[in-house]
Amino acid sequence: MIVVSVRPRPALLLAITAIAVILFGLLTLFSARSAVAGGAAPAARSLPANPPVDANLAGLTVISRRLAPRPTRTRGVNGFQTVTIAAPAGKTVLQGFATLSGGQTGSVVIASTRTVAGRRFVVQLVFPGTQGTPGKLYVQVQLMPRR
Repeated sequence: MIVVSVRPRPALLLAITAIAVILFGLLTLFSARSAVAGGAAPAARSLPANPPVDANLAGLTVISRRLAPRPTRTRGVNGFQTVTIAAPAGKTVLQGFATLSGGQTGSVVIASTRTVAGRRFVVQLVFPGTQGTPGKLYVQVQLMPRR
């Protein structure tokens, strides 16, 4: 391997830096325009409100639940709750999404979400210090026919 060290001229280095700055500015401008033109998806919604046509043909359904989180057990000053949403007969869980809305920041935290054997979607909540107003828990679970 041959390494060649070239010392650029100051005028050339200045021209290259100016071109790089202009290209970066144009790239930033065009990426911002495409993000605005495409529109940003709302952060609180992960699944489409109306399932697309191919989802209907595949038999996909969505379960939506709104719950008031309350600690069911405590350890020290922290509270805990596990929310489980089971799939109806003949369906299996494809994916799920959980979010908290309202309430005071930090009064409840989503510790984890998971799918158990394709039959249940589980959300584990932690109530640090069990203080504050927890707000509402919104859960959406996408289901598909069992094969």
